[in-house]
Amino acid sequence: MTRHLLVALIVLVRLGSLATAQAGPPLVHAVESVMAKQLVTKVPPVYPPLARQAHLQGRVVLQVRISKSGDVGNLQLISGHPMLAPAAIEAVKLWKYMPYLLNGEPVEVETKVTVNFTLADKSVEGVVGDAPGGFPPSEQGGLAPGPAVPGRVRVSQGVSQALLLTKVPPQYPQEAKDQHIQGVVVMQVIVDKQGNVANIQLISGHPLLAPPAIDAVKQWKYKPYLLNETPVEVETQVQVNFTLVP
Repeated sequence: MTRHLLVALIVLVRLGSLATAQAGPPLVHAVESVMAKQLVTKVPPVYPPLARQAHLQGRVVLQVRISKSGDVGNLQLISGHPMLAPAAIEAVKLWKYMPYLLNGEPVEVETKVTVNFTLADKSVEGVVGDAPGGFPPSEQGGLAPGPAVPGRVRVSQGVSQALLLTKVPPQYPQEAKDQHIQGVVVMQVIVDKQGNVANIQLISGHPLLAPPAIDAVKQWKYKPYLLNETPVEVETQVQVNFTLVP
C-alpha cells in the first residue's frame, strides 16, 4: 500500500511540474508609472455631453491587460463615475504600448490606467438647447447674430431630430431576439456640415444591440445646421430603441 502511494505521489509531482512548464511565464504586474513610459499611442476620451452639461469631473481608474504586442486586450473598471467610465474605456481600448520585455522576451502585463476628466474654464464648443417648435434657434432668432461662428455646436436630441431627413432602422440581431433582449442604445454622434454622420461614440447599450444601432445611424442623413446662416458641425446624442413585438 505504501509503495502504491509513493508511486502516485511521484506521478502527481511530475504532472504538476509539466503543467507549470507548459503554462509559461507568470503574468507581470507593472505599476502605472512604468507603463506610462511604454505608452506609444494615447487616444484622449470624448467628454460625454451629459456629463459636460452636469459639470461632472473626476477620474476613471481601470485595470488593463496588455498583450505581448502592446495592445490593450482586457479592461476592468475599478472606480469612476458611471457617466464618465464608458468614454474612458472606449479610449483606452485604442491605446498602444511598446512590448514589455522580461529577460529579453515580450510578456503580458497587467497594470492600472487613470483617465482624468476635467472641464476647462471656457468651452471651445457652442451649446444649443431645445428651441420652441422643434426648430434650431438660428432659424428663429434665438441666438444673437454675429461674425464669430464656432466650428461645432452641441444640440439636444429634440433639435437634431427636427433636422433628421433619413432615418434607417436597425436590424434586430437574431441572437438578441432569441434571448428576448430589449433596450436602448445611446450614442454620441457628430454630424458634419453637409448633414452626414461623421463620427459615432457608444455611450451605453447591450453588446448585442450596439453594433446594429451604430451601423444604422451611420446611414442617417440630416439637414445642415445653420448658425448665422453658416453650416456648422453638430454634436448631439442619438437613442435607438430595440423592442420585441409580442
